[in-house]
Amino acid sequence: MSSSFHASTVDWLGCWIAAGQVKPGETIKVEADLGEQLGVSRTVIREAIKTLVAKGMLEVGPKVGTRVLPVRRWNLFDPQVVGWLSRSGLPENFVDDLLDLRRTIEPMAVRWACERATVEQVQAIQQAYNALERAVDSGVDYNRADQIFHECILAASHNQFIEQMVPALGALLAVSFEVSAADPDELRRTLPIHKDMADAIAARDAARGVWACMTLIDNADLAIKRFYPKVMADKKAG
Repeated sequence: MSSSFHASTVDWLGCWIAAGQVKPGETIKVEADLGEQLGVSRTVIREAIKTLVAKGMLEVGPKVGTRVLPVRRWNLFDPQVVGWLSRSGLPENFVDDLLDLRRTIEPMAVRWACERATVEQVQAIQQAYNALERAVDSGVDYNRADQIFHECILAASHNQFIEQMVPALGALLAVSFEVSAADPDELRRTLPIHKDMADAIAARDAARGVWACMTLIDNADLAIKRFYPKVMADKKAG
């Protein structure tokens, strides 16, 4: 079985389900029908379904067939699942829950980074901030630079559970940044707060770092409240 056929089939099915083409509790097409539609063998479809079962999106039973599970059962710490959901427009409660998650994890990660970051990690955070500043001035992919900046801080927390969550948290952060960055003034307004956070970690000033982190998340919350409908409308129109 070609890995490219498998990957593209998983991606198509994941997007199709995440876009709500099949509702939770409903049964998806039989393997032969899907294979004919996508131009792949039953074996490729079967293996793709196994992958989505492992991600919590589907369940397979002898009497019920292959059914779509509710989103709450999906592995939302899987970057691929988050990517599929974000392509079709995330429900607002998802973004609210994401902000709650950020408030739960990021301030403590900043505090631990202030206490535990190595010299090399402090330098990496400063370099990530410099890249962020250049991205604002040049108009390049600011969201990606912002994501890298926050991932550097999460890694510097030296908490093995947070470190293992970095890929998933990075994907979730990207969703948050995409919405909040729809505010044209948001990028420049929050740049000094990013600098405060980077400088606080370098100075081992946990109180200042946590304050900066919470301020960033609160700013993102306000921007999302203002611009979320427009971002989702543009995404669905595209």
